[in-house]
Amino acid sequence: MINFCKKCLFPDTKPDLYFDKLGVCDACRSAEQKWAVDGSIDWEDRSREFDAIIARLPKKGLYDCVVPVSGGKDSTYQTIRMVEFHKLRTLAVTFDQFDQTPIGQHNLKILKEVGVDHIHFTLNPKLLKKLILRGFEEVGDLYWVNHVGMFSIPTRVASWMNIPLVVYGENPQMEYGGPEKARLPQPMNKRWRQEFGGLRGLREEDMIDHTISQREIDILTFPDDDKTKDIKGLFYGDYFRWDPVNHTELVKNYGWKPLDLPPEGSSSVNENCDMQFIDIREHVKYLKYGYGRATDQLNIEVRSGHKTREQALEVALKVDGKVSEKNISKFCEFIGIERNYFDNIVDRFVNKKLFTKVNDAWRPNYERV
Repeated sequence: MINFCKKCLFPDTKPDLYFDKLGVCDACRSAEQKWAVDGSIDWEDRSREFDAIIARLPKKGLYDCVVPVSGGKDSTYQTIRMVEFHKLRTLAVTFDQFDQTPIGQHNLKILKEVGVDHIHFTLNPKLLKKLILRGFEEVGDLYWVNHVGMFSIPTRVASWMNIPLVVYGENPQMEYGGPEKARLPQPMNKRWRQEFGGLRGLREEDMIDHTISQREIDILTFPDDDKTKDIKGLFYGDYFRWDPVNHTELVKNYGWKPLDLPPEGSSSVNENCDMQFIDIREHVKYLKYGYGRATDQLNIEVRSGHKTREQALEVALKVDGKVSEKNISKFCEFIGIERNYFDNIVDRFVNKKLFTKVNDAWRPNYERV
């Protein structure tokens, strides 16, 4: 049995999501607070708190802050805000997107032209492919290594260069659901990364075997607390109301470009523009939990009032969970595996309570309502 939120499209199979007695998920309840006009969240007070954080920054280093960037709309928005609104000397840091698209390359160039120095960290490609495959095999996520690198590398750079602030974008627990305390303003530190950073229960040390050494994996480990005691990591969305629709319109004025068409399994041309294989990851998620990337995207539009739940459901039923056969072939070739091995891996993660195989394809045996 699978139940869906009464206000958005999330199912109760989503990890770390909680439903109240009225059948409404905590992501929707958080959104109600975020958008409420009655002061449920005092955004002016939050913004003053951020200003106070900036005011306490030491002014003697090379940079005031690090912004982890991919060239997506969100990190472009964060960079614009740090440079032009907050007037911070900003260092942009990219953990290499192994499947970067031409649009993604263009958008990263646009981001740098906002006016930042930029470090692009690229992992040893031989090690990278091993970690991509292991993440796919162990937790069904070919982007596991990216989740590790996008948090660890910018913080390591801040530690190496004595930069006191690392600014991420949205608080995922606020936007997509999670424990109540995790939806409040909080530090983005090692404890948060280990619990909520997309590691799926798999840690860097779990990768060590006869083909991967401790020394090779050390660069990806998040620095210990004694190395980051003078660095504050935070989510900008904890202090300023996060509005991806308006953010997208802003960054387009700087030359940022969306995709021509949404990727398979997505409903938006503005999301994941830099990720060639995102549809594969989201297809596996769909088979695990009964929802995919389109649901995530559509829910944002529902909660911000840009779509009704009925309009969003109509779109989700058409596209959620779809995957490009061409992309599967490209991924198998890139990572060096046969298609039948790929299918065997995917099959291991299918929730058999939600899906039944019919003519070699997994079909839902539940109704989305």
